[in-house]
Amino acid sequence: MTAGPAVGSATPLRHAPTDPANPTGGTAQPSLLLRTAFALMSSTVASAALGFVFWLVAARWFPPERVGWAAAAISSMALLAGLAQLNLTSLFARFLPAAGARSRRLILAGYAASAAMAVLLTAGFLGLGLLSGVIGSQPVEVLAFVAAVVASAIFFIQDGVLAALRRPGLVPVKNVLASAGKLALLPLLAGTAAGYGLLLAWTVPMLVTMLAVNWWILTRLAPAQRTATSPRLASREMFSFASAEYVNGTINNTLAFLPPVLVVSLLGPVPSAYFHLPWVIGVAGTTVLWNVVTSFVVQASSDGQGRIRAHIDRAVLLVALVTGLAMVTLVAAATPLLGLLGPDYAANGADALRLIGLSLPFTGVVLLYAAFAMMEKRMWRMVLVQSIGAVICLGGTVLGLPRFGIAAPALALLVGQAVTAAVLVPGLVRRYRATAVDPVGDRRDGEVTGA
Repeated sequence: MTAGPAVGSATPLRHAPTDPANPTGGTAQPSLLLRTAFALMSSTVASAALGFVFWLVAARWFPPERVGWAAAAISSMALLAGLAQLNLTSLFARFLPAAGARSRRLILAGYAASAAMAVLLTAGFLGLGLLSGVIGSQPVEVLAFVAAVVASAIFFIQDGVLAALRRPGLVPVKNVLASAGKLALLPLLAGTAAGYGLLLAWTVPMLVTMLAVNWWILTRLAPAQRTATSPRLASREMFSFASAEYVNGTINNTLAFLPPVLVVSLLGPVPSAYFHLPWVIGVAGTTVLWNVVTSFVVQASSDGQGRIRAHIDRAVLLVALVTGLAMVTLVAAATPLLGLLGPDYAANGADALRLIGLSLPFTGVVLLYAAFAMMEKRMWRMVLVQSIGAVICLGGTVLGLPRFGIAAPALALLVGQAVTAAVLVPGLVRRYRATAVDPVGDRRDGEVTGA
C-alpha cells in the first residue's frame, strides 16, 4: 500500500510519553498502530477470503436448501456468541495493556463471564423455541450447539486479547488456521453426519484453534505482562465502561447476525442462501474497520495523550482508505463476485451487496466516533444513537422483506447507518479539532474532551 508515507507524516505533537515497548524513553514507536491495524485487517481479509471459498465450495457441492439451513445455523451461533462475548474486545483493548500482573486474572474473568452468558442465552433461546428451525431437539445436538456458541464467543474475544497484549501478528495466524481447517474439513464431511457436515466443518477447527491459542495466552503471554506497568484499575470505572460497551455490543451484534435469521424465518432457506454471502462480506468489511479502531484505542491507551493526534490522523486515513476501496469494489464487482457461486446467487444477491458497499463509509464514521467515546470512557452516549440506527435497520428489514426480498436488510442498513452518521458527524468533528490543543492540561489517561 502507498498509505505508509502519508500516515507517517502526521504533525508531531510536543509531548511524547515513554512507549512501553521503548522503556528508555523518547518518542513512541509511530508504526505500532499501523502494524497492529494491518495485522488485524489482514486477518479479517484472509479469513473472509477463505470463508468465501468455503461457501463457494458449499454452493457447488450442496443444494441451496442445505446451504441456507447451514447459513442460518451459523448465523444463529454467531448471534448468540456475539451477545455472549460481552463486547470484551473493547474492554481488553482499553484496560488490558495496563493490567500488568492482573492480566491473567482479567482474561480468565472475561472468559468465564462470556461462557456463562453463552450458556444462559442459548438455553433461553432454546427454551423459547427460537432455534427450533435451526437445530434439532436431540440432547447431543443441543449440547454440541451450546459448546459451539461458547467456543465462538471466546474465539471472538481472543483477537482483542492478542492485540491488547501487543501480539497482533498472532491474530491472522489464529484466524487463518481456523478458516483453512474449515475448508479442509468440508470435503471430508460432505454427505456425512446426517447432513451436519457443513456445520461440523465450520465449528470443529474453530474449537481446536481456540483451545490451542488460549494455552499460549495463559501460559506465555499473560505471565509476561507481570513486568509491565500496572496502575490500579478502578473497578467502578471498568464496570461502567463494560456495561455500556455490552449494550452497544448487543446492538451491533444483533444488527450483524439477526438479519440472516430473519431472512430464513420469513423467506425460507433458498433466499437465505442467496443473502448469506453478501451479508457476510458486509460484516467482514465492518470488522476490518473495527480493526483500525481497536488498534487506535490500544496504541492511544498505551502511549497516553502526547501522540493521540498522530494516532487519530493515521486511524482516520486508514478508515477512509478502507471504506473507499471496499465501497468501490463491492458496488462495481457485485455481480461477477457472486457469479462465482453460480448465476442464481449473482442474480438474487448483487443488489444487496451493492447496498451494503454503499453503507460502509457511514459505518466508518460511526466507528471513529466510537473510538473517541472509548478513549473518553463515555460509552453511554453511543447507546442512544446506536439504538436509533438499530430500530431503523431491523424495523426496515422486517417490514421490507415481504416486498423487497433480500435487498431489504441491506437497504435498511444503509439508511440506518446514514442517519446514525449524520447525527454523529458534528460531535466527531469537534473531538478531532480538540486534539490539536495541548492535551496535557487537566485531562487524564488518554481522555479526549469535546461536547
